[in-house]
Amino acid sequence: MISELGQERADALRRVAELGARLADLEALHEPDADGECPACVAPAPCVTMLLLRGDISSEQAFGAMRDAHVIDLARAEQPTPPVPSLTELLAQPTRGMDRFFDALLGLPTRADRAS
Repeated sequence: MISELGQERADALRRVAELGARLADLEALHEPDADGECPACVAPAPCVTMLLLRGDISSEQAFGAMRDAHVIDLARAEQPTPPVPSLTELLAQPTRGMDRFFDALLGLPTRADRAS
């Protein structure tokens, strides 16, 4: 029983060391850059992730902060896009590459060979 407790303690200490290393890696990812922004979240430091890692806020507060964050509407932010051509217009375009491919596949002379 005492040896089992010693083994469990060693396993727990190993797990604590692994979690400490993982926490240090996560903190390094979210460390503010020279501009004072989190490079991973692209948000002003300290980011929600860093606050959560350090235990400064709870997970409920983190979810609340993310819920209250303003979402960028990418479709509205983009400039007007060019009109999409209809299927009829797309099919009306010449397909020289396809013609050459099938001519070569069938062993027919290419249109350039036929012209000369």
